[in-house]
Amino acid sequence: MQKIKQLVWTVLVCLFLAGTLSAGDVKNVIWIIGDGMGPEAMGFFMQGVRYAGLEDYPGKVSNLEKMMNSGEWGLFFNNTYDTIVTDSAASATQMATGKLSRPEFVGMDYNSQPAETLLEWARRQGKSIGVISDTYVTDATPASFSAHAQNRNQKMEIARQMISFAPEVIMGGGLKYFTTGENKKLLRQAKKQGYRVALNKKDLAAVKSGKILGLFSEEALPMALELERNPKVPSLTEQTQKAVELLSQNENGFVLMVEAGKIDWAGHAHDAGAWFHEMKNLDDLLGYATAYADKNGETLVYLNADHDTGLGAFTYRHLGKEKAMQKTSQGEVLYGGDIDYASFETFRQFAKQKESLYNLEEELKKMPAEKLTPAYLQKRLSQAMGFEVDINQFENPTDISGLFQQINTSRGLVWATPNHSSLPILSVAYGQEADEFTGVYHNTDILPRMKNVLGGKEE
Repeated sequence: MQKIKQLVWTVLVCLFLAGTLSAGDVKNVIWIIGDGMGPEAMGFFMQGVRYAGLEDYPGKVSNLEKMMNSGEWGLFFNNTYDTIVTDSAASATQMATGKLSRPEFVGMDYNSQPAETLLEWARRQGKSIGVISDTYVTDATPASFSAHAQNRNQKMEIARQMISFAPEVIMGGGLKYFTTGENKKLLRQAKKQGYRVALNKKDLAAVKSGKILGLFSEEALPMALELERNPKVPSLTEQTQKAVELLSQNENGFVLMVEAGKIDWAGHAHDAGAWFHEMKNLDDLLGYATAYADKNGETLVYLNADHDTGLGAFTYRHLGKEKAMQKTSQGEVLYGGDIDYASFETFRQFAKQKESLYNLEEELKKMPAEKLTPAYLQKRLSQAMGFEVDINQFENPTDISGLFQQINTSRGLVWATPNHSSLPILSVAYGQEADEFTGVYHNTDILPRMKNVLGGKEE
């Protein structure tokens, strides 16, 4: 009987110790936020990689799909205190603080009170912290993790607060908010606080330790498909690699938030080619982050979005007899007599795209009307798309907005809105204690789960 009691006691002790050791096994967190990345954006990208025969993906599987297959999924809502639909500021604030907020608020709860963010909490735990964004470092998402303001547009104030808060890593765009007007001496102040300032890839490579303030563009960084034309600007993955190199020098670990912000921009613009390239940009980052987690063994990679933008998808369309006959004569396969179910060739066209149609539309709208001839439009559009485009198939080709809409329609692409939607958002957790983020939850539930896996103590 005594031996049985000893055995039971040993089992209970082991179970207790196992539970104790499993709580807070995570030393580092790399939190990646795809701004505007609804479930349809994720599916759109993964489907193209799987089935379109793209040269960049000979294995026909994306890093996103690999992460989803090996990680843990969740589904969460992102409504604010009193609105069904959110903006980036309120959503990021709710994720960063665990408190309900309101649209436009940064790092404040719905009562306009500053709320402690994950990064502020992580610093109290002795960890190094950082924020990266390929938009402005003062934009809504990074600001919500590192500042407190009544309105997301208070970018000058947010810049000052970020330098005062002094995360070990701040990287992205938005140099002008640190060098003009009331902030014209802010870079000098940052240097006094120990920051190394990096303005390009060369500067970035030179930083081997300490704090870094990387500002690689006056405004937002270039769209992903235009990054090759800006060789001095480091990619989101290159910035993250440097951030991890610096932050991991702290034996207590780190928390890093990285925003892939241009998915949202492409969705707002209904630019499916740019949408695909921004997702590819994110996918490259996921490849690095998950490989680091595998090697490190103490890192959680958490991927989610703040909200959905655009609700874009392929659809089928009835062409009518004349257009159906024309497409059939060109060798295209149609069903139901005149129904075009969309072709995977469109994904291969996305891969060829060289310029953002969002930027091209802005460029064309600024030009004198007399210069916007069909010949000129066809030339510029072909340059941007990366292949010859025949605009004779479109009605009123000099109506720029109408032309871009017709391009989408001709490819079978539809967008429900140019704005955000209330669509629930997918999360994917990978690495240590990923199962903490399964199930259906609200974005205010993310922070307590993060604290739990990091094993921090509440005061």
